[in-house]
Amino acid sequence: MRTSVPCPNCQKAITLDNFEDFSSPFTMKCPHCKAKLKETKVSPFLLIGLIAVIPLFIYLTEILVSLLSGLIPAIEKIPLFIVFLGLLYPLYALYERINGLIMFNKGNLQLKKRQ
Repeated sequence: MRTSVPCPNCQKAITLDNFEDFSSPFTMKCPHCKAKLKETKVSPFLLIGLIAVIPLFIYLTEILVSLLSGLIPAIEKIPLFIVFLGLLYPLYALYERINGLIMFNKGNLQLKKRQ
């Protein structure tokens, strides 16, 4: 497991802590030189995984609502997205953490082309 990756622009180390501070994999910037970065090696596979995980999250939220509706009848009137954020957000955070670790350890950072 790597502890840092070099920035393709300034060659300074980007640590896992820096990587976790990125708001999303599409808005990565080097913390030293502020160069915009993109990942090209594992991102397509992570997007395919996302297509599989979204229905799973919806299914789990539906099951949770059906189980809790006996105890809390008002939960059926709450939008599923709110129920998901309120009750299953730790599962989503774990999924995002795993994606970040895969991208950090197996990925290939490159500079974004200027537009």
